[in-house]
Amino acid sequence: MNILFVCTGNICRSPVAEFLLRDLVREGHTVSSAGIAGLSGYAMDPRSVEYLRLRGIDGNEFAARRVSRRILKEPDLIIGFEQEHVNECLTLEPAAISRTFRLCQLAAWQRNGDLTSLADLPALRRTLPAVDCELEDPVTFQTFDDYFRVLDVISADVAALAELLPVEV
Repeated sequence: MNILFVCTGNICRSPVAEFLLRDLVREGHTVSSAGIAGLSGYAMDPRSVEYLRLRGIDGNEFAARRVSRRILKEPDLIIGFEQEHVNECLTLEPAAISRTFRLCQLAAWQRNGDLTSLADLPALRRTLPAVDCELEDPVTFQTFDDYFRVLDVISADVAALAELLPVEV
């Protein structure tokens, strides 16, 4: 499965989710990230790098990129953090509507038992309950605690997402 995380600048939330999911699934899935206002070529925010380092993951070689129509054609699943991210992806690539969601939606559906496998998502998509959630951009947060609090939510939601992924044999 090819999964793309999308946030605003591709330096805080989406790269952390990318690296966390890659670490959880190890093999069999392609995981990447981009930003709707992506700062192409920029390094990951140092606080995100530190968050990953504390979990044994090296994020130092990351380079941000901006989302494009071409990038949106590839993934089986496009995951934003705010409705704005989903909307921008669908503006660029309307055909992605059946495979574009917010991370908090997928995690909530998994935790509530509404969704047990991503393979069921196409059939259930229209019947899954609405989930009211947004995950704010921590880029302007002044303290590591506040910044890390957002990344902790992402980490928990990525773990829920990993439970939905098919296991590669």
